[in-house]
Amino acid sequence: MARQTINVGSSPNDGTGDTLRDAMVSINSMTADIYGQSGTGDSLRGSSSLTAAADVDVNFDTATVFTITSSISIELNFTNASIGDVKDIIITDSGGTSGLTLNSGITVTTIAGSYSATAGAVNFIQVACTAANTFFLSISQSI
Repeated sequence: MARQTINVGSSPNDGTGDTLRDAMVSINSMTADIYGQSGTGDSLRGSSSLTAAADVDVNFDTATVFTITSSISIELNFTNASIGDVKDIIITDSGGTSGLTLNSGITVTTIAGSYSATAGAVNFIQVACTAANTFFLSISQSI
């Protein structure tokens, strides 16, 4: 839901603002997305399970945490990212010919860690969008 502006009037109690009821209806509508974890375009969401494939789209509008179990080489493609978005991607590797690449056409700077293709490794990847098509990420594994 889009943000709704509540009219508070020109001065306190001048009668020119929204009624209390109208203001509360607006607040209920705007917070329903947060508590129901529904709607589009916000990053206040739970997790989403992604299917391992050669190309995997990570749509920043759909979840905060993404999980994947993979035994193949995958390429992560970040979509609908806005500056300031931070997402977590958890890839459990099941061995095989697995590996990780990131979509071309964007700038990705890995500031820490590397991907582990060892069977059973759980790779925790945190991605931050810092500018249009520019991302910083860190990778770590469970101990």
